[in-house]
Amino acid sequence: MFPTIRPPVVFLFPDLESFLGVIQIVEVILNGMILMCIVASYFVLAGFSASFASGGGFGNNYYSPFEGTELEQVRQLDQQYTVLRAPLIYGGVAVSLGLGVLTLGVLLQGAKSLNKLPRKWLLLEAAFSLLAAVGYCVGIGVYLHAALQINSTDTCRTRERVYARKGLTWMNCQLSGTDGAAATFACLLVIMYGASVVLALRSYREQKHYQDSQEQHRSYSDAPEYLWSGTL
Repeated sequence: MFPTIRPPVVFLFPDLESFLGVIQIVEVILNGMILMCIVASYFVLAGFSASFASGGGFGNNYYSPFEGTELEQVRQLDQQYTVLRAPLIYGGVAVSLGLGVLTLGVLLQGAKSLNKLPRKWLLLEAAFSLLAAVGYCVGIGVYLHAALQINSTDTCRTRERVYARKGLTWMNCQLSGTDGAAATFACLLVIMYGASVVLALRSYREQKHYQDSQEQHRSYSDAPEYLWSGTL
């Protein structure tokens, strides 16, 4: 008898490694975009009077449509509204910055060849991406719900009327464009993290098949020659 010739096993390590790396780079970029949108939202919604220094400073170089008691009222309303949105600002910055840094760490750790990565790391990577996707799903709902709740308060409505009297209709109680952009980028991140989960699990399976085939190949190579020799 002669040994059965087994066809070579083709693995997709290079393709999986490239796809996973590209997706993780996109995840880092999207986390940065969310961070910028949240910071921009703070400055945009802080109010017109936030650009003016009280009692002097660089604020004297700008024209203010508010004067006297009306200016003081606007400043108080801006401060109250900013305090209401503070949890959204700090929470959004912490989540986007934290997950961005962690994703960058995962990207750097997984930069080595997949056949050299421990299989436990691939499972850990899949678990991290899954938790990040679920976290952003929950975060989108909480962020938008809290933003709409804040915009429905008397503080926001009074502030809107005061600004509208001066023709500043852009300061209203509708959902801001920066908040919408942050939510859109977060939705894209959910998709990206979901794709990372699939690719990490697929890499785990490919690596397992590769190691099993290597062990099987070694067992064939180490087998005594007489097992494969025919009987004359």
